[in-house]
Amino acid sequence: MARTKAFDTTAVLHRAMKAFGVHGYEGATLPDLLKELGIARQSLYDTYGTKRELFIAAVKLYMDGKANMLEAMLTEQGAILPLLEQVFATMVDTLLHPELSSECFIIASAVEEAGRDAELQDYVQQNQQRIEQVFQSLLERAIQQQELAADEDVTALAQFLAHERLALVFSARAGMDEARLRTVTRLVLSLVSRHMIDPSGA
Repeated sequence: MARTKAFDTTAVLHRAMKAFGVHGYEGATLPDLLKELGIARQSLYDTYGTKRELFIAAVKLYMDGKANMLEAMLTEQGAILPLLEQVFATMVDTLLHPELSSECFIIASAVEEAGRDAELQDYVQQNQQRIEQVFQSLLERAIQQQELAADEDVTALAQFLAHERLALVFSARAGMDEARLRTVTRLVLSLVSRHMIDPSGA
């Protein structure tokens, strides 16, 4: 009969997100990880495998979760620009939160390590394409709702939004303060809004 694990595996992955988010992959030593995760070395090996496998599992749990949340917005009704404003406002709020930001910064660690890990690089690229597709779907809906001209390059706009979303993570990790993060966000959204059709016809 298999033994029941004495710890919540998902909760441990969330602690791993914070550890890797704060220290980076290289900076998070195995002894420090074991201390922060609150599990024994053998439990780590038995459940997650190597440090690298733990890192990839934590990255995927976080980034898949965020992509799922964005995809859920495709079912929300209403004008598109307010939805985009909500996406970026939530992103900035997360980056400013003392607890949530440490998990979010695992994205930056993943991108940094992707250049040295083909599997991770492939996953990060796929995830970024998934985010781009969400933005593109929202922008295509804006065309259907006559909020955006039919000849707009929604692919380029979607790539721009996905890029800026990722750039916010690196900016916050580098120490950009709240005022600057929100200023950058307003500029990003103002560029998109210039492509929107004024319902008043002005």
